[in-house]
Amino acid sequence: LIDRRVMSTADVERAPSAAAAAAYELQPGRLIRIACVSVVLCIVVTFAFATTESVIYSDVFPVISETFVTKPGSYIAEFCLGFSAWVLFAMIWVFRAYLETYASYKGDAWARHARRSAYVGYVGAVCIALTAAINYWESFGAHIIVAFTFMFALSIWIACVLAQLRAHPGAVSTVSYRAKCCALVGATIGVLTFTGLSSTVKREDAYSFIGAGEWLAVFSIIFFSYTIAWDFEAKNVAVVLRVPES
Repeated sequence: LIDRRVMSTADVERAPSAAAAAAYELQPGRLIRIACVSVVLCIVVTFAFATTESVIYSDVFPVISETFVTKPGSYIAEFCLGFSAWVLFAMIWVFRAYLETYASYKGDAWARHARRSAYVGYVGAVCIALTAAINYWESFGAHIIVAFTFMFALSIWIACVLAQLRAHPGAVSTVSYRAKCCALVGATIGVLTFTGLSSTVKREDAYSFIGAGEWLAVFSIIFFSYTIAWDFEAKNVAVVLRVPES
């Protein structure tokens, strides 16, 4: 039996020595930073491979999915995005507990808001894993559905988080809140550009604009996730796994 909960480092230090010996502490902020960097490197490296292999033209802003349709780019994307999907799911789960602690009162409407909005985030985390698993060339329809769902779900989750943070100014720093607002603006513009142009104009007529919209949305989501690492580290948030001694 493993008891999982969010604690501060100080809480761990105050725990009894016998329990502390059986506790394993994880720093979610550090893991989020690693995941964000891995996704950025994944996009850059697969873009380089796709350009070298002439899968895409070097003078356009490509749709990200088209940069990892061939090997070894597909392997890199599956590994990096798969890992990041797990981290994203865990980040949303821990941040939900963070919001319940610092941006709500026990049992109030905002606590319920944090739990409900987290479910939307979980959908986005699952979809990014499926986006990597289902190749753009293997099943175009399925890939597009999960990719669009990922961007819409995460954008909605971000908006819900910001609504709660706005109602509780002390939950995060002013810099962190403003950075999150910028991320939401970028994600919204990116998603609307990507989906709007994809559905209204011929792909070849606005390929670079469609690709730029997707890049803006994805990098805005990555940046938002990175700001959560600031919040966790500012509050010394840690995830403690407790294993009962035999």
